Amino acid sequence: MGHHYQHFEDPFASSMSSLEPDIFSGAGVHHHLAPSPQWLGLGNHGIPVAPTANNGTSSGGDGDGSGSHRKISHNAYERDRRKELNELYSDLRSLLPEDDRTKKLSIPITVSRVLKYIPELQKQVEGLEKKKEELTRASCKPGVLTMRENTAPIVSATCIDDRDIMVQVSLVSTMAGDLPMSKCINVLENEGLRLISSSTSAFQNRTFYSLHVQLLQM
Repeated sequence: MGHHYQHFEDPFASSMSSLEPDIFSGAGVHHHLAPSPQWLGLGNHGIPVAPTANNGTSSGGDGDGSGSHRKISHNAYERDRRKELNELYSDLRSLLPEDDRTKKLSIPITVSRVLKYIPELQKQVEGLEKKKEELTRASCKPGVLTMRENTAPIVSATCIDDRDIMVQVSLVSTMAGDLPMSKCINVLENEGLRLISSSTSAFQNRTFYSLHVQLLQM
């Protein structure tokens, strides 16, 4: 028996064959292969990216965040600037006389007081320079320096223990009237010391004070 073959045409082949020229030539692709609505954006490398729900408001949110950051930075800068200025004014106020340092002066008053205080300091410096010149000229005269060295009192202090101190003063007998022992005691008491005992002696042309003092308990 002979076999009879019946030829059937492939319906898909005909439809694909009609698309092949368009696909490979680039024509009609957009017509036949329209992009899906869910892939509207492209990423950094041309890869489609699905839209997000907040894409429409992201730029506005970044703008608000940037503005808030600038405001915070500005406030921090102003706070640091004011703190630095207050410290500088405090340092300036500390250079004023003690009476002014104890007062709570405003910044304008502080500046005004400093401007008045500068000429006062200049006058004090000029006076000290003149006094220095006078002392320098006097010390250069023959015999004056030796006399001052001999007449100057000599003071020494020896610590006996943590609280007790022995103070000894040696001076020319002719100068004892200018520096009596009572004056030495007053000076030591003003320094926070208490007199325990004292004695006076003389040898040749010098007078010696011996004072046993003690630190006051805090």
